[in-house]
Amino acid sequence: EGLDLSTGMLAQARNKLCYRDLHQQTLGETLDFADATFDAIIIIGVFVMAHVRSNAFDELLRITKPGGHIIFTLRPEFYENTDFKPKMEALVNQGLWTLVDVTEPFHGRFKAHPDVNLQVWTYKVNS
Repeated sequence: EGLDLSTGMLAQARNKLCYRDLHQQTLGETLDFADATFDAIIIIGVFVMAHVRSNAFDELLRITKPGGHIIFTLRPEFYENTDFKPKMEALVNQGLWTLVDVTEPFHGRFKAHPDVNLQVWTYKVNS
């Protein structure tokens, strides 16, 4: 399953022939999936300034099965200087997810922004 707000990005995804189904929906809003639908969710390059906010985690938790994983990228400075850090810590403190791993910062390989680093975060959804 693939999800994006942009029809152009969905068209690119369709051309890759690796998705069973594609959905035009908005992260951060209620998603059209039943509770506990997915074993894992992967979000790459979406949590960035002026794009998707940390409140999207609530809906991602809802649609991920207990024991499933939510894996995503964040820029280190974005994590530190926005509401992502307190939101992610609050979800741990509420017992909703457990941090499994976070990578060291690595070069994001963005041609237009050679100084951008990323980290990959992996959380396990608690039952």
